[in-house]
Amino acid sequence: MGNTYARCEDYSATNDERTSRRSSLLRRCSRSLKGSLKRPDDATGEENREGGEEEKGESEGKELGRQDGRENEERSGGNKKKNKGKSKRQGNHDNNDEEEEREVDRKETDLEEGEKEDIPPPTLTQEQKQLIKTTWTLIEASVAKVGVVLFMGLFETHPDVQQVFTPFRGLQMEQVKQSKELRAHALRVMGFVEKAVRRLDQPEKLVRMIQECGRNHCHYGARPDQVQHVVPQFLQAVQPTLGDEWTEDVEVAWSVLLNNLTFIMKEAMVKQLG
Repeated sequence: MGNTYARCEDYSATNDERTSRRSSLLRRCSRSLKGSLKRPDDATGEENREGGEEEKGESEGKELGRQDGRENEERSGGNKKKNKGKSKRQGNHDNNDEEEEREVDRKETDLEEGEKEDIPPPTLTQEQKQLIKTTWTLIEASVAKVGVVLFMGLFETHPDVQQVFTPFRGLQMEQVKQSKELRAHALRVMGFVEKAVRRLDQPEKLVRMIQECGRNHCHYGARPDQVQHVVPQFLQAVQPTLGDEWTEDVEVAWSVLLNNLTFIMKEAMVKQLG
């Protein structure tokens, strides 16, 4: 009986320990279960917080990038405007410089031309007069041809002169070349040169003849500045006719004579025109 009670006490104790162990185990399992249930939420929260922070960082980075981009664009635009303004000012400066240079060139040219017109050409020497008389005898044989070549060259290089002559206005060069009026006028001009050669030793008569010719040209509508164009055309026209007789001394002699003729003519024309 006593033994039986003792075994019952042992059994009871064993049950209590088992119950205690079971309760303890259940509590640990419960805590473990609760912990396992909380971890996913906490992890998700942490992940969400981390993701939010990353998104916030990315957003802030993008915003800073956009701000930097706008600042760069503004600086770039400002630099472009500055460069454009600088280029425009530089371009205007260059254009102004070019225009000033052209204006200076025009003034210098006008001054040179004015000085040339105001300064009388040199007087013919006796040697030059003799060269003109000698070579004129060769030119005289072809006065019509030389005269036509002279005016064709004059009209080609200075079309405005052609318009001074009523019969030649609006005509093509070939029509002018075949014109009887051109041949007739060429002969009159060459006749004037012949009279000038004959009066080389009679300067007073020569000057009066030239002055009268200048006044007559005013009635035709010619301008004083157009008279000088005849000189180079005459020299080119007579050169083929003279051939080997055309030398530098001959060219200078004829140039001096023609420049004297045109100088006196222009003076008379300017006086006539008032």
